[in-house]
Amino acid sequence: MCGSVSAVGLEEDERRTWPYLRERLRVPGHLMALMRGVLGDVEVAAVVAVTPQGVVRPQAILATPEPIRQEIILGDEPDEADDTDGHPLRAARIGDDEVQVITEPGPDGRARPLAVLATPWIDQHLLLYARTLWHRRR
Repeated sequence: MCGSVSAVGLEEDERRTWPYLRERLRVPGHLMALMRGVLGDVEVAAVVAVTPQGVVRPQAILATPEPIRQEIILGDEPDEADDTDGHPLRAARIGDDEVQVITEPGPDGRARPLAVLATPWIDQHLLLYARTLWHRRR
């Protein structure tokens, strides 16, 4: 989990993008966290919303690992209705699955994937190191 200033164990791109993604994907009434997990055989960082009871709900996975980034095929046009702070949401494909990807301008000015919004497939196959962060004493 990563608080507003803690960045222990994060890669430089994750450290840079976490504050933006935390606010962009915020779920009212939930704690936002950045957790480590495994998707297939790739370790990923996942933006999650945590309920007051401690249940974790993935919102997106960061596209920082090269194997994830290579799998994403971005659509041609950004969704103009969702161009938030220069980070538009774009339709994309990962294999046969349609996904939504938050993008950012790359060094060459072309869009590059920043985070893949959670899908039912990601929810099913993402193994977080902890799905429940705490339990209330009874």
